[in-house]
Amino acid sequence: MSQRIALFFISLVMASKVIAETTVLPTIWEADRLTIYSATDLNAIAPLLDTFSAQNPDIKLEYREFNTQELDRAIRAKPLADQPDVVISSAMDLQVRLVNDGYAQPVFGEAVEALPSWANWRNEVIGFTYEPIVFVYNKQAFEEKTVPLTHESLASAMRIDDDFFIHKVGSYDARRSGIGYLVATQDEVTSSISGRLQESLGRARTQVYGQTSMLLDDIASGALIFGYNLLGSYSFAREKRDSRIGVVIPQDYALVVSRAVFISKQAKHVSNAQRFVNFLISKEGQEVIAKKSELMALTPDIDALLSRQNIQDQTINFHPIPLGPALMVYLDDSKRRRFIKAWENALLSLKSTP
Repeated sequence: MSQRIALFFISLVMASKVIAETTVLPTIWEADRLTIYSATDLNAIAPLLDTFSAQNPDIKLEYREFNTQELDRAIRAKPLADQPDVVISSAMDLQVRLVNDGYAQPVFGEAVEALPSWANWRNEVIGFTYEPIVFVYNKQAFEEKTVPLTHESLASAMRIDDDFFIHKVGSYDARRSGIGYLVATQDEVTSSISGRLQESLGRARTQVYGQTSMLLDDIASGALIFGYNLLGSYSFAREKRDSRIGVVIPQDYALVVSRAVFISKQAKHVSNAQRFVNFLISKEGQEVIAKKSELMALTPDIDALLSRQNIQDQTINFHPIPLGPALMVYLDDSKRRRFIKAWENALLSLKSTP
C-alpha cells in the first residue's frame, strides 16, 4: 500500500496489545514489546497476532504494514540500531538478500529443525506458509468458455481467442511488485514456455497492478476476466466470500511461495521475537493459519485445495520456491535490467494500474 504505514490501535486488532508509533512508551515497557514490519495484509494475519497476544498478554505488539518493495527499502534505510524485531514478506528473494547482507540472526527451536529444507536457509530466514501461485477468473465471463487449467492452455487461449481476452487480463507489475518480480523470474526458471506465455500476455494487452486486492476487485467486477500468477492465499480467501470469482491451481505446475520471516540482527526484544517466530511454525500456529487466517499453512491439505476446483487428475506438480542464495541471481542489477526490459518488450503496450 503506497507509502502507507499501518499502525493499529485497540479498535482494530488485539484488544489492548497494539501500540501506535506516536505513543511515548515508558521505559518499563521496553522488555515487553515486539515490533513487526510486514508485507502481509493485517486482515490475513490478524488471527495469528490475536492468538499470540492472548498467550503473551504482557507483550505489546506493534505491527507496521508495507508492500514488498517498500518493506525492503525501509529495512535498508533504517539505522541498525532502529531495526524492527521481526520482518515478514512473501518476496522471498528480497528476504534472502537481506539475510545475506547481514540483517538477520539465527532462529532457535526444535520446530525450526523440523522444517522442510526449502523453507529454511541457515536457520536465519524461514518459511511459515505454503501459498500456490494461481489463476483467477470471472465466473460470469467464462460461463460459456473453457477455463484454462495449464500455462500452455492459457497461452493458446489468449492467442486463439484474442478478442475475448484483449485488455481483460491482469497480473502483477514485475517492475514495482516484489512478489510479481519473484514469480515472473521463477516462471522463467521453471517453465520452457514462459517466453511464449509472456508473448501471449502481451498480445492480450495485459494490465499490470501493484496490489493483489485491486486485481481481485477488477476480476470480480468484470473489468478484468482473468488474473495470471496471483497469490493463492489472498485469492482463495476472496473466493470464499465472493461468488463472482473462481480460482485455479495450474495443473501442469504450480509455483509455491512461502511467506518468509527473519529476526533482525539488531532486534531489541530478541526473546519475544524468538517466541513469536517459533509460534508461527509451531503446531498451534500452523493450525491457526489453516483454520482461522487468510494465509495457508506450511503443511497444506493438498486434497482439500484440489477438491475446490474439482480436478480429476490430481497430479499437479507443486513447485515450492526454495529459500536460498539462488534467489539472488535475478536481483543482480544487470540481470534485473535485462529481465525487466525483456518483460516490457514481451508485454508490449503496458498499462500500469496503481
